[in-house]
Amino acid sequence: MDIEVVVASTAGFCSGVRQAIQGAQERLQENRKLYCLGDIIHNHDVIESLKGFGLVVTDRIEAIPDGSRFVVRTHGLQKEILQKAAAKELTVFDFTCPRVKKIYHLVTTLTEDGYHILIIGNPNHPEVQAISSLIGTDHTILQRPEEVPSFTIPEPNAIVVQTTFNPDIFLEILKRIVLRTKKTLVCNTLCGETLKRQQEARKLAGETDFIVVVGGKQSSNTKTLFAQIRNIVPAVHIENARELQKDCFRHVKKVGVISGASTPAQEVARVADRLSEF
Repeated sequence: MDIEVVVASTAGFCSGVRQAIQGAQERLQENRKLYCLGDIIHNHDVIESLKGFGLVVTDRIEAIPDGSRFVVRTHGLQKEILQKAAAKELTVFDFTCPRVKKIYHLVTTLTEDGYHILIIGNPNHPEVQAISSLIGTDHTILQRPEEVPSFTIPEPNAIVVQTTFNPDIFLEILKRIVLRTKKTLVCNTLCGETLKRQQEARKLAGETDFIVVVGGKQSSNTKTLFAQIRNIVPAVHIENARELQKDCFRHVKKVGVISGASTPAQEVARVADRLSEF
C-alpha cells in the first residue's frame, strides 16, 4: 500500500531547545566533562547521544565535584539549587528557555508588588518547581479545574501558566478563578511556539486519516499534543521511528507527522521515511 505522508512545518526543535542543545554540544567539543542536574531536555535519544560526548546526568547537586562545569537545563532550576552550585564554585552554563526566564522576572516583580501568585501547571514539572522557588510561600499551584473551589483565593492575585501546559485546561481553570475573584491579573505565559504547533496539528488532523506524534514520553508539550489530537483522529505517540508498527497503518491512506519541541528534525525525517515504506 502507498501512504501519503505529510510532515508538519513546525516539526523539530523549538528555538529554546535548539539553543540549549547547540550550547551543550559546543561545550562538549572542548573535551571536558559537563554535568547536568536532570535531563537537559525531555528526549531520551538526544540525551544518550550527548552522554556519548561527555555529558554526565545526575539527580543530586551534591554528586557533582566542586569546580566542575555545569549546565542548567531548558526547564530551569530552583533558586536553592543554583545557590548550591555557586557554593560549589561550579562553572555554570545557563540554557534555561528564554520564555521561562521571562516568567522568573514576572513573578519576582509581581511578588514585590504584593500579588499572591497562582501558578497553573504540573507541580512535579521542573519548570513549575523553578518558578515557585522564586516566590517563597505566597503562591498556589493548580493543575486541575476541580482544585479551584477547594481553597480561598487571596487577593490581589496574579496568574502565570507553565509554558507547555494544556491550553484547554488552563482556560477552564482560569474561568473558575475569575468567577470567584475581583482582583486577578492574568498573565498568559503559554509558549507561542507550542501553541503554533498545536494549531498546525489540529489543522493536519482534519486533513489526514492518522497522526503520528513524535517526542519524548516525559515531554509535557508532546503529551499535550497527543492528548489534543487523539480526540480528533486516530493517533499514536512514539519516541522514534523504531517504534512504528506497520499493522497500525493497514487502512491509512494519508498520515500526518508532528513532533514535540524536544524532537530533532532528523528523527522526524526518519519517521516519515519509514512510513513511506509501508
